[in-house]
Amino acid sequence: MSTLAGRTALVTGASQGIGLVASRALAAEGVRVGLLARPGPALDETAKEFGEAGLPLPADLCDPDDVRAAFAALRREFGSLDYLVNNAATARPHRIEDTDDAQLDHEVGTNLLGPLYTVREAVPLLRRSDMAHIVNLSSESTADPYPFLLVYAATKSALETLTRGLAHELRPDGIRCTLLRVGQTATGFKDAWDPEQLEKALHAWTAGGFRARVSGVTPQSPERVAEALLFVLRQTSDSIVGELSVRAYP
Repeated sequence: MSTLAGRTALVTGASQGIGLVASRALAAEGVRVGLLARPGPALDETAKEFGEAGLPLPADLCDPDDVRAAFAALRREFGSLDYLVNNAATARPHRIEDTDDAQLDHEVGTNLLGPLYTVREAVPLLRRSDMAHIVNLSSESTADPYPFLLVYAATKSALETLTRGLAHELRPDGIRCTLLRVGQTATGFKDAWDPEQLEKALHAWTAGGFRARVSGVTPQSPERVAEALLFVLRQTSDSIVGELSVRAYP
């Protein structure tokens, strides 16, 4: 296993949930962390917590200009990048026929276009690193897409295909790529869901037998996902974990 101390990472969705916990875990290992997240109080508080170990990078992942500006700040302040962790994601329960343009733009933009934008900006920096690594977080829902969450599952499936392709495309540059597939995690992700849409979704999940498949399963902690991320990044340069699934075990 290699040490992470002195390395530089950029984590998307770094102001809450898995992204925040993963950023803390990296900083505890001596990694400088670029904290990319939407501007607001959550990012402001995260920046205060990290101090010099973190660099706040306010950006909307759906906006390529925002992503370019975030990486320009990273180059200016840190000058290097070893790890890109594409964690940010969004989902709202809805039927496809009821989805408006803005919702589709936001969901596809955050979950798929965002990682494309960050990878595009990160590669020139990662080429200079001797331990360059891209980790893309996906979801176990890709194997069994739930009704009312089809856009989320579809974008995560596309991200998985992208990750496998990048592993081949970037191998000559010495940039490793890992797909980290995550099961149910206690992040408060669902707290902001519209109650009416959630009720409809729960009815569909119950009728289709989807809820029975996770009945009695306690969601894993985000710390468990952070542990898996550190395990992936600690591999020596002659080894790689190409795909890793981490989920609660009832």
